Amino acid sequence: MTLPDILILVAYFTSVLIIGGWYSKKEKTLTDFFLGGRAMPWLAVTISILASEVSAVTFIGVPGEVLRPGGNFNYIQFAFGSLIGRILVAFVFMPAFYKHQVTTVYEYLWRRFGEQTRLAGSIFFLVTRLMASGVRLFAMSAALSVIMGWPLWMSLALSAGISVVYTLCGGVKAVVWTDVLQFGVFVSGAVMAIYHLKSSLPQGWETVQQVAGAAGKLVVFDLTLDFTRPMTLWAGIVFGTVITFAVLGTDQDLAQRILCLSRLKESQKAIVLTGLIDFPFVLLFLTIGALLYTYYQVIPNPAIPSNTDYVFPYYIEHSLPPGLKGYLLAGIFASCMSSLSSALGGLSSVIIVDFVKPHLKTARTDAALVKISRLTVVAFGALLVFSAWIFSHYKGLLTLGFKVGSYTYGALLGVFLLGVLTRRGTASSAVIGMVTSLPVVILISSCSELAWPYFIILGTIWTFLVGAVAMPVEGRKYID
Repeated sequence: MTLPDILILVAYFTSVLIIGGWYSKKEKTLTDFFLGGRAMPWLAVTISILASEVSAVTFIGVPGEVLRPGGNFNYIQFAFGSLIGRILVAFVFMPAFYKHQVTTVYEYLWRRFGEQTRLAGSIFFLVTRLMASGVRLFAMSAALSVIMGWPLWMSLALSAGISVVYTLCGGVKAVVWTDVLQFGVFVSGAVMAIYHLKSSLPQGWETVQQVAGAAGKLVVFDLTLDFTRPMTLWAGIVFGTVITFAVLGTDQDLAQRILCLSRLKESQKAIVLTGLIDFPFVLLFLTIGALLYTYYQVIPNPAIPSNTDYVFPYYIEHSLPPGLKGYLLAGIFASCMSSLSSALGGLSSVIIVDFVKPHLKTARTDAALVKISRLTVVAFGALLVFSAWIFSHYKGLLTLGFKVGSYTYGALLGVFLLGVLTRRGTASSAVIGMVTSLPVVILISSCSELAWPYFIILGTIWTFLVGAVAMPVEGRKYID
């Protein structure tokens, strides 16, 4: 690390902490702390959603996906499904959430089915988010370990610790505005990496076309109708639609950001816009993968890591000049901390709103609950570090991040669809559908060659059908 690298990192961390400190005295109520008073600017929220979705899994894993044997640009096929999923969230779920002014999306389950269903949905979210965000935290920490030579525990503690500090200080306002900063850092860092890689090749893009193109690395579409393959166009559209529908609509981590907006139309505009921006954004990181492949074919290096997820960090460490290395390091930190802080906010809001507040025997002021919320942020920071350590023995960060949710998000999506689209279902049938979906999906996945993108569809269908078997008792009041 040279002095310019250190100064850039110090400037980045200082900026993040200043933003968190700025809002530390302004969060007086739970609505302020968790939803920014429902008055956040829609463009800032749009950028925050994008920043939270990206994470170090995208920053490191997408280039690694191109570099792996047989890898190419097929991953961008998921962006088509992602756009469809966002449109569904905007016009199917958001009207219901805004009509009832929920703080967490699981409050809707409480109003629709009852307390049992809210608790079941909250538990599914807590488990899924701890695992998925653990993968994200590990991705960044592993990259830092490669670049800096730090032990894994040090990288985990540093990134999680800073995210905890500004999240517990400023709540969701600090999360949104630091996301805006961090989005700019890691996008500009990716652009700089592309420019440096291209400049290092003898004939620039022409070399990429010759080398990466000849190796099939630039192939975008796979039209094969094969349900055992995870990277076909059909899997991308179907899985991209369903996973986005589930994550943005039923996962408090990202849904919390959408609920920060004052009007339904603003939320719908923000959601759809993120889907459109997703295409060039994914292409940016796929291009880095193609350039890295070409670079190490033209300039062979036997020392590059065998794990393709570590090739980009290796390039940052060994090939970038002083200053640019520090900026890319800040980009890696930004990609992880943006998703980590949003996870901390989402996890904390569910604990307070769906577990603590409804079961308090004596009334507590919002100021007291905000203090408890800050303590839960710290606790979840520690749990995420532990989760990241568990995933430290796995390879293939991009698919691992998706696989974690493919088993559990089906239950959440199924029960929300049951509530919004039908008048069927009771608390008991909805919970039974959710709980039994997990062993059903595991059984089918272990007894067949079905590719993992289809697991979430099975879970959704199972939960919906089992929940719909029962009809509420006569006189049960529905919410629209």
